[in-house]
Amino acid sequence: MIKINLVSEAPTAAVSKRKRPEFSLGAKQGDIILVTVLAIAIAVSGTWWFLLKSKKADLKALERQRTTERNELQQYIDKVEELEAKRALLKSKVDVINDLKNKQHGPVRILDEVSRALPELVWLTKLALTGNAITLTGEAMDENAVANYYSNLDASPFFEEPVVKNLARKGEDFAFTMTAVFTYEPPEIKKANSPGNGS
Repeated sequence: MIKINLVSEAPTAAVSKRKRPEFSLGAKQGDIILVTVLAIAIAVSGTWWFLLKSKKADLKALERQRTTERNELQQYIDKVEELEAKRALLKSKVDVINDLKNKQHGPVRILDEVSRALPELVWLTKLALTGNAITLTGEAMDENAVANYYSNLDASPFFEEPVVKNLARKGEDFAFTMTAVFTYEPPEIKKANSPGNGS
């Protein structure tokens, strides 16, 4: 006959129930961590994307504002450029007129200054003008008269230092050739005639 002890098995079953853990993640713990990390990454990426999109929208708005302002100012810019071009054209015309006036009065002024510097006992036989360079050919009673003419030209503010190219006896007189550069507006004359000089 088989005997069954029911009393001794009941406490064992109760003990096994008490030893079993109430909660355990087991293999699902790694999945939860992975999902959490992915959720955080998605949230950060989404925030960053939203900020970039907002910044891009602000830049687009600023670009549209600048374009509008530029379009409004373009007519004034075009007007200023047109006036600048007209001013440059007028300045070039005035420069041409002044240059023509200087050239028109130039020979008269040169002859005047050359004759003023001419001392006694000296006479000119030829005057050649190339640009501002003057070649004077003449005769004198003696060498001192040629030296005086040289000194007079050198002392004039309208002439740069003259150069005697040739000095030779011609019978009882002396023939000479002299060169000099004529300046229409010497610095000292220009300064004296300037409005700020108080004259």
